[in-house]
Amino acid sequence: MNPFRTLIRRAEREWTRTRNKLAAFPETAARLLREFEYDLSQDQLDRWLAQWFREAGGLPEQVSLHNTFGQPPITLFNNGRLVVDLYLWVAADTTIHSHGFRGAFRVLHGHSLQETYAVKVSRRIAPGVLECGLGVPQMSLLEPGDVRVILPGGKLTHRVVHLERPTVTLCVKTINEAGLHQWDYYPHGLALQRLDLDPDLIKEIYYFDYLLKRNATTAARYLRDIVAAKSVVMRMTLHEALCGGALELSEDAVDRCLAQIRKFHGKDGWFRRHVAQEPHLKELQFAGCETPLERLAAHFINGGCDLETAVRPLSRLAGRDLDRGDIEKLASSILDFEFIFGCALSPEDRATIKALVLKPKERIPRHLEAFGQIRRMRKFIAMFAPESRRA
Repeated sequence: MNPFRTLIRRAEREWTRTRNKLAAFPETAARLLREFEYDLSQDQLDRWLAQWFREAGGLPEQVSLHNTFGQPPITLFNNGRLVVDLYLWVAADTTIHSHGFRGAFRVLHGHSLQETYAVKVSRRIAPGVLECGLGVPQMSLLEPGDVRVILPGGKLTHRVVHLERPTVTLCVKTINEAGLHQWDYYPHGLALQRLDLDPDLIKEIYYFDYLLKRNATTAARYLRDIVAAKSVVMRMTLHEALCGGALELSEDAVDRCLAQIRKFHGKDGWFRRHVAQEPHLKELQFAGCETPLERLAAHFINGGCDLETAVRPLSRLAGRDLDRGDIEKLASSILDFEFIFGCALSPEDRATIKALVLKPKERIPRHLEAFGQIRRMRKFIAMFAPESRRA
């Protein structure tokens, strides 16, 4: 039996009854999710999904085909206006974002940290491109059964850091609402309206890759004209797709496309900050960390959180108060993750970095100064009282 059938039927009925009252829908969706009776274990859910995929006889139209939001996202119901989505999260972190829809979500399995931001726009660079300040987020640790509303547009900007692999969330939301757009926000102050790559642009770029192998001079002129014709936000959308490997292009084609975008925006301060982070802003890449506590601590280190912000969620997740010795052990285990700095390290450099983090008075060698995470980890550890002082 489909464990989500009752929720889907109730959501359909409520949507039919209240669809002209969109402003009230987030609270309606939240109520439905709170009242939804769910008692499956993670293994039981996995088995049911495997059976559902095999026996469904045709899936609902999937909102997201690829693993860009959820790994994977699974649409359980879709009538073109209302969607019930299940998200299986293996990656730890989502971007800071607003929404092009409204509704609510519930945590079914695992723990997540939700951060909500009060965004202040400082400059409109171009349509779909903003400079803004995010301020200090409000944080809440979410457990199985917790429900949060999703408000559209600028009414809610948040990030949800998923702390367990997997974490599972269930979402009841609208779809295809005219005039609503999703935005992605970056810590250095840039905000981009989230767009799909124009299908014509994708085909043009693939043709450029072909042309590059035939006549480099003709290809260069062709690429210049393509990029010149696009809006600033579409150029940035292409930049993100190229950097993320979303297009199957030769390495030479990718490099030339990025270089062409830089010709338009390379002198702009907002663009330079976006493509070349300062060392002190580089983050720990903690998606592969083993435990929820490691992920949460690494996230707080990345954010430069103060003790008051960090101590309560960490202690709650650990089930006890933590002292400096605990945090040192946690930092040591975080550093054991191979790609925690986003690149491969020699065994010697890894050992040196670990010693530098745990012995903060030692000077950082010049060849490791680019790893701004070292100083942030030192500062984070130092905030916690030694064990003897807490006793």
